Formats: sequence, structure tokens, C-alpha cells
Amino acid sequence: MPKTELTLAGAFLALHAVVIAMFPQHAMMVSYPFLIAAPLLATATMLRRCFIDGFALYKGWILAAISMLLWTLGMLMSAGAELLLDTHNLTPAVIMLVYIQYGVPITYAASGAHEERESVIVRITDAVMAMTLGGMFYLYTFSLASLHGQTDAHNAQRVVLMFDLENLFLAVCCTIRYLAAESYQARRMFGVLTIYTVSYLVAALYYNHVLALDEAHAGSYPALWVIEIPFLLAAAFGWRGAVFTGFTSPRLQWIRIVRSGSPLMLALAVLLTSLLVLQIHFYVAVAGIVIALIGYGLRSTLTQARHIEMEDALRHDRDELEDMALEDSLTQTPNRRAFDLALHREYARAVRTGQPVALLMIDIDHFKWINDRYGHLTGDHCLRTIATELRKVLRRPTDLLARFGGEEFSLLLPDTDLPGAQAIAALVNAAVRKLAIANPDNLDGIVTVSIGVAISLKNGEETPIDLLMRADKALYQAKHNGRDRVEYADMPEANA
Repeated sequence: MPKTELTLAGAFLALHAVVIAMFPQHAMMVSYPFLIAAPLLATATMLRRCFIDGFALYKGWILAAISMLLWTLGMLMSAGAELLLDTHNLTPAVIMLVYIQYGVPITYAASGAHEERESVIVRITDAVMAMTLGGMFYLYTFSLASLHGQTDAHNAQRVVLMFDLENLFLAVCCTIRYLAAESYQARRMFGVLTIYTVSYLVAALYYNHVLALDEAHAGSYPALWVIEIPFLLAAAFGWRGAVFTGFTSPRLQWIRIVRSGSPLMLALAVLLTSLLVLQIHFYVAVAGIVIALIGYGLRSTLTQARHIEMEDALRHDRDELEDMALEDSLTQTPNRRAFDLALHREYARAVRTGQPVALLMIDIDHFKWINDRYGHLTGDHCLRTIATELRKVLRRPTDLLARFGGEEFSLLLPDTDLPGAQAIAALVNAAVRKLAIANPDNLDGIVTVSIGVAISLKNGEETPIDLLMRADKALYQAKHNGRDRVEYADMPEANA
């Protein structure tokens, strides 16, 4: 709690009360310096926060400063009207415009359009709706007052009621946004605005209904200092920018509800206020209704488009992560995990359709000697080159080449029988030899491969792992028999 600032605010109010007690017959006149100084001090405090936290619109402090400045201007105009027009309690309609418009920046902040993530179009849309709301408030109050003040006590009460509704709307909006603030910065800013708008609502109720409209207090204002309380509180809490810092973070669902409902609250306020003006300024009110409907529709469409864009980006990122999880980074071929998934998928499909699946296990002969003789970079280049060449052997989109591990590759061929597998194995052997990658430790001085081939059983009486074991056993046999050759797994009688 800002104890020092609150003490100074209390001293300010006490001084004002003493001055009123000394000059009770001129309470309003001697109060104007205090009534102007309080909102001016709040304005300066908001600007100070701008210098500390930044003037960016999404920070919110500049909007609060504009609101306080408008109220200061309204009080200056009220003082001028008191001295020049002698209107006493009744506020001229021109001055009402300034007092009403003080709520526009706060309404705009509560709508959430000022936030950093929102687009320029969304910000402009909410700014138009906020200004329309202020304009409709003004048109209604102007219809009840002349240029020099309200025409009668009944209209004065209706004007005061409109002020009460505006103040209540601002207090509710700021309180909701504070309770749903998802960041410390937003919680701090809306905390100050909540203290200000709630205390302003209470102070305005007392001033308008007890002091301004009560004839018993006509010409005598014993408690004018109450008007300064909201501004002094805003200055006290805003000076350090610390408001209930221990408040726990709201639930994500509550944040989403408030974020989605804030634009609807603004559009609904414009719509209801326009309906009040409908009988007074028909075409202007219709324009306000159209702005509310189009504004909310446009904002909802843009927000939905942004959400779709974010979902597409997240889906793209997820797909890329999945690809990375299933791809060997060195050879850009599917990795062992991808091969295992494909093997089980294709084997299950083969059992359903009765079509065979061929599996080729391919091992680079004497690859360890390449690494030992030329280094791992040369070995990596050899793996990439062979992977690229083996991809050219694939004839169908369903064929899968994967790096099984180390210098070993696997080739999964759905709907392929033994003759088809033999043809692909011969192509693989020839393709690797054609590369003529140097390896003096091989018989011909170039890189060669050993291949083990296995064909799934037609009756499905084995598992995918059994097929893999038979292909791996055939590969071992090819290496045992001298390498640079193709060996075929034994075919049980059921497959003959």
C-alpha cells in the first residue's frame, strides 16, 4: 500500500475542507483550485507511468492520462462557466461533452483493442465504437439541456442518471478486466483504473444526487472535496504502480471469457445508448446501431481470422515437429521410429488384403573402415549419397526407404512378391556400385552393399517382428557369404 502517497492525499483533502469551512458562502469558488489540481495531479501521475513503462498504446497508461486530462479540461470549463455564465449547479451541455468523453479512453482500454497482439483494424474499429458511445451519451444529455444548462429539475435528474450509467459501465468494465488480467503489467494498470472508476462512481453518486440536485444544499457545498477522492487515489496508487501485487493469476478459462466478451460489452453499450437516442435523433441513432452491429461483426470476423491463422501456424509447427521426430537428420530419410510405424501399418494391411509385403535390409560393406580411414565427415557424405541414390530406386509413393541405424537402411515394399523384390534388390546393388565411392578395403575398391530380403506370409501366421527378423537373418547370411550380394530369407511351405 502506498502509505506516504495516501497520507499526502489525506492532507490535500483536509486542506480543502478547512478552506471550505473558512469560506462557506463561497465554497464552490474557493474549491475550484483544488478540483482542478486533483485531476491534474492524476494526469501527471499517469504520464509519469508512461515515462517509466513506455508510451505504447498497449501499455494503457497514455489512455488513462488522456481520460484524466479530459476531466481536468471539463473542470476548467466549469470554473469558467461559473465565473462568466453564473450557471451555479447546472452544467452547460458544452461542458457535458468533455465530461462524457473522459470515459472514451477508459472504454477503449477495457475493450482490449489497445493490446499489443491486436491488429490496427481491430484498434480502429473499437476506437470508432468507443467514440460513438461517447457521442450517443452526449446527444442524449444535450437533448435534455440547453447551451446554458438543464431546462428543468426533471431533465437534470435524467442527465444525472445518464452519468450514473456511464460511471457504472466504466467501473464494471475495469473491474472485470482487472480480475481477468493475465500479466502483471495489465493487472497493475487495470488495478489503478478500477480504484479510480469505482471511487469515481461513488463520489459522483454523492455529488450529483446529494449536492447538485438537492435544493437543501443549493449554494452551499460542505463536502465538495469528495469529488477529488477518485483522482487522489489514482495518483496515490499510480505513482508506484503497485496494486494488490499478491493477487493470484486468474484461470485461463476466465481470461478467455473476458477477452471474448469485452468487445461484445462495448458493442452492446453502443447499441443500447443508440436506442435511447432513437426518438430524438432518428438517423443518428440508426447510424449508431449500424456502427455497433458492423463494428462487432467486423471485430469478431477479424478475431476469428487471427485465431484461424494462429491455429494454422500451430498445426504447421506441429507437423514440422512430427516430421523431425520421424526423420533422420543426416540422410533426410525416415528414421527407425517411422520405419517401425510403417512396418506395422503395412503388415496389418497386407493381412487384410492378402497381398505380400517385401522387406529389404541393406548394409554398407566395411563402412567402419571408411570412418577409420577417411574420418566421420567422409562417412556422413557416403551415407547421404547412398540414401539419395536409393530414393531414386523407389517406384511408388507407398514404398518406404528408412535409415534403420548406423550404416544400415531398410526398404519396405507393400504389395510386392518375391520376383518384384528380387528386381528392386538388383537395382539397389547396381545403383550403389555405379556411384563408385572409394573404399580400398572392398574387393573392387568401391563401396558395395549386402542385402537381405524377406517376403511376408500369405496366411499372416507371423508378426511384423518375425518378418524383420527373417530379413535381418538373410542380411547376416549375405555378409557371412562374402558381402556385395543378395540373400533371401527361407520361405515356409505355407508361402510356397
